[in-house]
Amino acid sequence: MRRGFLSAVMLIIAAMLAVSCSEPARLFDSDSKSLAEPDPGVLRIACAPENEPFVYTDPNGGLLGFDPSLAVLLAERLGMTAAFYPMDEKFLADSLNCGLADIAVSAIEATDVLRRKVDFSDSYITLASAIVANGGNAEINGTGDLKLARNVGAVSGSLPQKYLADELGLSNMSGYPNRAELEGAMLRGDIDIMFCDGREAEEFIAEYPLFVIKEDDIDRRRYSIAAADGNAKLLREINDVLDEFRADGTLLDLRRAYINGDNALRNEFDARLESVRQIPQN
Repeated sequence: MRRGFLSAVMLIIAAMLAVSCSEPARLFDSDSKSLAEPDPGVLRIACAPENEPFVYTDPNGGLLGFDPSLAVLLAERLGMTAAFYPMDEKFLADSLNCGLADIAVSAIEATDVLRRKVDFSDSYITLASAIVANGGNAEINGTGDLKLARNVGAVSGSLPQKYLADELGLSNMSGYPNRAELEGAMLRGDIDIMFCDGREAEEFIAEYPLFVIKEDDIDRRRYSIAAADGNAKLLREINDVLDEFRADGTLLDLRRAYINGDNALRNEFDARLESVRQIPQN
């Protein structure tokens, strides 16, 4: 799928939603299926690209990320085929209530404003970063002190690393290819601060009690799957599958791949997406 085609589909969907949700809409030509008459075997998934690592595109416009990977696995567990409808973030809620999509999986927080428009599943991920330092480090006590650190380490490409670069603009930062190498650098003293996922921070200090968490719950976010208002049956089924994914480690694997910087695992999930029908075809 070429990026130009993806952009064209996004524009078509945006035009349909902007004009009206009261009339049945058609996405392609007269030989195509109407979106008002969905295939019961297809799970139509709205998403907003350009939000790495949750939804983003490869050079050819194919959808990648935590959320498309989760959505494909969810559809498979429900006995359905995934079909993606890429659109601007501002159209996600309308696409559900207008019947253009069944669910939206796109790093969506269940805010009070959105809850007045659509319904939500249970949260599938809670994100927050943490600062880990040696217990004797009295100089660094929170994010405001990180510029004073000798060297702040994070996993390259992870959300904690992006926060350090994009939100704090740190220059005293080193990236490591994976969690093991980051923790090794901390243990050797190559870095004096480890900035990482909160769950990983807790596991690290439990194993190495000389280290402490100086600040946690940094940049906290909780994401859920959205569905049309009143679609309780589908949401119950989704919540059941999410419970299964928590129990069997699927959500943890997705977290490791896309949040914690396990590139080998990310490549496995991304390769799986390449074989999926990413957007509706004639």
